[in-house]
Amino acid sequence: MYRQARPTQDLVVYAGHVVESLLRDLAFAIRRALDQPSAPNVHDFRRVCLRLRHAVRWFGGVLPGPAARKARRRLGNLQEVLGAVRSCDVALATLEYHSLAAAMTPRERKEVVAALAAARRHALRPLRARLRRLQRAEVLRRWRAQLLGAA
Repeated sequence: MYRQARPTQDLVVYAGHVVESLLRDLAFAIRRALDQPSAPNVHDFRRVCLRLRHAVRWFGGVLPGPAARKARRRLGNLQEVLGAVRSCDVALATLEYHSLAAAMTPRERKEVVAALAAARRHALRPLRARLRRLQRAEVLRRWRAQLLGAA
């Protein structure tokens, strides 16, 4: 993660450290989500995306405007794709509660779990494609250069 700002620290320098740290975390999360798209890995990736998006928004005054807007928009689109996968994960985890399990017959539960698993697999396809594109095109390197080049 990143360190807390000191009162004597320059805001531009601090913003650069925070954004760079979050870009590194995002690259690591992309690799983990591609290697094993489990629920915790997808959730961690979604959290890092959200943090980076908020950091770019908060430090928008010291980061280059067009690059920051573009990064925020792309991160927002990525979060929508991640949200579809995460919603399936949350629904599957919710089915584990005993009160819900008692309200359904084993056959109904099995059908719901199968439908949610299929929906997760379907939502995972565009996510994987987008993550591969991010890795191949080295988008994060470009974002780093555009966001921190002037910072």
